[in-house]
Amino acid sequence: MTELIDWNERDLPSACEDTNNPNASTLFHKKAKTIVSKLGNIELTPIEEKKRQLRAMRFQNDAPARAPAPILKKKKKYTPIVWDNDAETVRNTVIVGTSVALEKPYFRLTSAADPATVRPLNILKRAFKMLKVKWREEANYSYICEQFKSMRQDLTVQRIRNEFTVKVYETHARIALEKGDIGEYNQCQTQLKYLYEQNIPGCEDEFLAYRILYMLFSQNQSDINAMLEEMCDVGMDNHAPCVQHALMIRSSLAKGNYHNFFKLYETAPNMGGYLLDQFVGRERVDALIVMCKAYKMGVSLSFVAKELSFDSIKLLAKFLREHGVKQVMSKNKDGIFDTKAALPILLAQSKTYNKVDIKGQI
Repeated sequence: MTELIDWNERDLPSACEDTNNPNASTLFHKKAKTIVSKLGNIELTPIEEKKRQLRAMRFQNDAPARAPAPILKKKKKYTPIVWDNDAETVRNTVIVGTSVALEKPYFRLTSAADPATVRPLNILKRAFKMLKVKWREEANYSYICEQFKSMRQDLTVQRIRNEFTVKVYETHARIALEKGDIGEYNQCQTQLKYLYEQNIPGCEDEFLAYRILYMLFSQNQSDINAMLEEMCDVGMDNHAPCVQHALMIRSSLAKGNYHNFFKLYETAPNMGGYLLDQFVGRERVDALIVMCKAYKMGVSLSFVAKELSFDSIKLLAKFLREHGVKQVMSKNKDGIFDTKAALPILLAQSKTYNKVDIKGQI
């Protein structure tokens, strides 16, 4: 309710006082009271009364008024665009080839393969026979490798996984081993492991032995332990002789028995010798370090050559020169290996074998 001010009890401002007219003050008070009285008795309409109540309610709650929640617009749904060269699309596309060409260059696919450039299974079998003959007659590895990669690509895009697929990968892996192409061999070995797991028959024991030797070469101890655990579940004695041979090599390296290692090196079955050739130099350096510590006064070159599986003393001397060792005492016709002078050089050389970098490793 509006408070009424009693202007009769209050002093007027000096501007409102008229010294010439003593009745001016009384007249002003009467007019002011009349105005206030009329304002206090004003009649409000229902709309104005509601507005006043709403204004009064704003101050009853000390908490600040919340802003109205924004109106969220619905997001539009967009259909994803599938490009022609999308990798997932290429991988999930299955085609049937129509090409009849026996030879085909290898190109990495960046889009879905054209059926007109892909060879069907019957043509691939004819091409496979032709490539085996050419390899025996010409031994042109760059050509053979490209043709096998092209053949593997045609098998992949057509989703052909059978005994012929295994045969193609096994043959390419053997050729790569023979030429020392460990990167290409590793790609074939990785795919073969997957194919064997699909229960597709092939030379599984032979390539299991290669896989063990490959892990010894790459010094991948965690994978070796995982493989040994799997093999223990099956039983170590149930594997083929080539696998037993690879396991004995692993045991010799784990024990540091270089004498037994080089005996096994000379009797490696199948194409295991090609894989052993990849790290036999590393093992020879390690064996020489052990000899240098054991034979303080030197040792004959003929004994060293025999222990490290060298065919002649000349090949041993060449190996020593390649590793910076020139200290050879000539007290007899065979010569004496100066172990004391060679030890620091060999220790430095052994550090170069710590890191194995393999192109194509997966």
